[in-house]
Amino acid sequence: MNTQLNISLSVFSFKLGLVLLIFTGLLTGCERPARDVTPTTDPANNAEVVVPDKPLGHVMEFDRYTLRANITRADVLNENMTDKYGIEVNPDLALLNLVILDNSEPRQDATVNATVHVEHENLLGHTQVIEMRAADTDGYISYYGTLDASSQRIFQLKVTAQPAETEQMLEMNFEARLNW
Repeated sequence: MNTQLNISLSVFSFKLGLVLLIFTGLLTGCERPARDVTPTTDPANNAEVVVPDKPLGHVMEFDRYTLRANITRADVLNENMTDKYGIEVNPDLALLNLVILDNSEPRQDATVNATVHVEHENLLGHTQVIEMRAADTDGYISYYGTLDASSQRIFQLKVTAQPAETEQMLEMNFEARLNW
């Protein structure tokens, strides 16, 4: 009985942590346009370099949908998330997270299933497809993939998504500069 209770609490804690991480990424990373996160000098720290640890984000509004993308360092994710989704903890790896919100739903966080395709162009002009996987946590659907930032830190991203049961194509292009 005690073991079952511990397992149930662990599963609940994991799901709650994952939902909070996703919402935190949406709320902190996607409310501002994609931008260059350059280390800054904080005078209060005696000229110590401070690197922001918040995700880069980009948001695009469409007639019925909102497409939100955020990118965060893979080495700051919690262990439960990296284990469950098979994400390598690596400072040269970035996690791209996409969410498609249905603006016609009364719930502000109503996500939708979609067919998602993401690619990026490297500095030499070669296009690479980013494998995106769906994550469904308690009815909240997001899509994630990883970017290898070991040899480059500037990504020209092209996101195409088609919400399920619609003909509408959502397209978002943005540049991400990973200065961490």
